[in-house]
Amino acid sequence: MLPLYKTSYSAIRRMMGIHEHLIKDRYPNLASLAGKFDVSNKTIQRDVAFMKEVYNLPIKYDQYYQGYRYTEAVIDMPVMKLTRQEVFALLLARKSIEQYQGTAFENPLKSFFRKMLDHLSLLDLSSIEGINEFVTYLPNGINTCSYRMIETLAKASRNQVEVKAKYQAASGKKGRVKERILRPHRLVNHGGNWYLFAEDVRKEKVLCYHLARMASVRSTSRQFERKKRFSVEKSLANSFGIFVGDETHKVVVRFDSIAAPYVKEKRWNKSQKTKDRPDGGVDFQIEVNDLTEIKVWILGWGRHAKVLKPRSLVNEVVGELEFTRKAYRQTKSRK
Repeated sequence: MLPLYKTSYSAIRRMMGIHEHLIKDRYPNLASLAGKFDVSNKTIQRDVAFMKEVYNLPIKYDQYYQGYRYTEAVIDMPVMKLTRQEVFALLLARKSIEQYQGTAFENPLKSFFRKMLDHLSLLDLSSIEGINEFVTYLPNGINTCSYRMIETLAKASRNQVEVKAKYQAASGKKGRVKERILRPHRLVNHGGNWYLFAEDVRKEKVLCYHLARMASVRSTSRQFERKKRFSVEKSLANSFGIFVGDETHKVVVRFDSIAAPYVKEKRWNKSQKTKDRPDGGVDFQIEVNDLTEIKVWILGWGRHAKVLKPRSLVNEVVGELEFTRKAYRQTKSRK
């Protein structure tokens, strides 16, 4: 017995074929259609009844021509019946392709939405047509990883198969690339960038790898057993972004009145708390398991932010500011 999705797909293809015959005034009958699609007469009867009852198509059996016909003009067969709100959401979703321009997903997404829109119900779209042209998605940079790489890693994750890949660690020596054997667990898209949570067989620890620094990915024939104790959701629960660590840090940052409204606009994780200050500023508190990304975020606020806790983060930020100040002094002295 065929799976449900295969039988449903076959039925749709048959009904599309019946529709093609009807719009060309061929007056197809049960026998001719059953022979064309290699099914029984009763199957064709059910298809025609479905087209009439569900899709509201004006199909009638013509006694003179002894076949089926449309009693009025039908432009296209409405395979999907969508509400006006659903169509508008789909138009906006199609517009979101802008954020994938230049990436491996741009062409597949364009093709997908084109096919979707070709099979919409016959709706009067005049009231919403063109609205999506006033919506713009701005990409946060363009990710350079290929579609084939993502597909290979996704299949390896599903099938629990080890992969070989060349990878350049950001913290390693400049330009040094190492071949690694990885056990993929999960692909994650964060901020428009693709990452892979995988176990390095030599380290026996699940780490996060940036696909933009990965190359020559190929599957092996070696299967592995996924670590049951590892959970991407739990690992990222107390993260500030995509970086994860083993230690939890309670971070407290004081922002002035200029930064306060913007700081309160976004929630990074569930532990985040804010407390308004009399001067219009805000005390920002959060628990994170890695300080890398939050340090960069704090430095981006410049003089509008001051780290209160932990002491280790205070020292790191002060050190970064000292290095920056020194770099500008050297630039000034050269002039």
